[in-house]
Amino acid sequence: MAKIVTFISGKGGSGKSTVLVGIANELALAGNRVLLVDTDTGANCLDTITGVGEGIIYNWGDIFNDTCEIADAIYPSLSIENLFILPAPKDYKKTFSTTILKDLLRLIAANFDFIFIDAPAGLGQNLTLSLEPANEAVLVVNDDTFSLKVGKKAAEIAESMGKSTTLIINAFRTFAVKNGMLPSVDEAMDITEIGLLGIVPFEANLNFNASQGIPYTRNTRATDAFARIARRLQGEKVDLPSQWQ
Repeated sequence: MAKIVTFISGKGGSGKSTVLVGIANELALAGNRVLLVDTDTGANCLDTITGVGEGIIYNWGDIFNDTCEIADAIYPSLSIENLFILPAPKDYKKTFSTTILKDLLRLIAANFDFIFIDAPAGLGQNLTLSLEPANEAVLVVNDDTFSLKVGKKAAEIAESMGKSTTLIINAFRTFAVKNGMLPSVDEAMDITEIGLLGIVPFEANLNFNASQGIPYTRNTRATDAFARIARRLQGEKVDLPSQWQ
């Protein structure tokens, strides 16, 4: 039965989708079957990051509108074996209840080891929709006070729904923290009031490559971080690198 994890941010620009896909890639490369579920109706960025955008015909909205079967809306990654995507519809219909994805994902959870749900930026109705099916939530933030404070609000919504929540700090710039320009790891945890799952260092090409659908490249500082986080999600104890402890 799949572990269902919703990735939240509270605001756009945190790199949440890129982080989610990076961790999912590492889990899939380790032999896990991973399904990515896009709930960001309108933006639909997961299909671009995974490189399957041109081949998409159906989405989870079509399943509920009886336009297609479940299997028709689940697409395999073109570059990573064991990785699949369930795209979002282009708009959110009022007929979609907050439990609609929960019912669907519980139905297909036995076919996967992990299901990652990409929540939309913001704190509205779609956030509730994306959190409802989850066993737990992961808050992805940048290391700046505004991102942390808005992220805390998203985490509070998740926890009010009974979802235990952990923190990933993305695009972490060690030099800026050492110079007092950005909050430290401890300060970030104090602001959000949640435990740390991982830190992803700043990497200039990471978001650009994702936005262009460039195939996943391993053995960078950021992808090494994704691999450590993936191992933690599988229950391993993996220490932070010494520079962040």
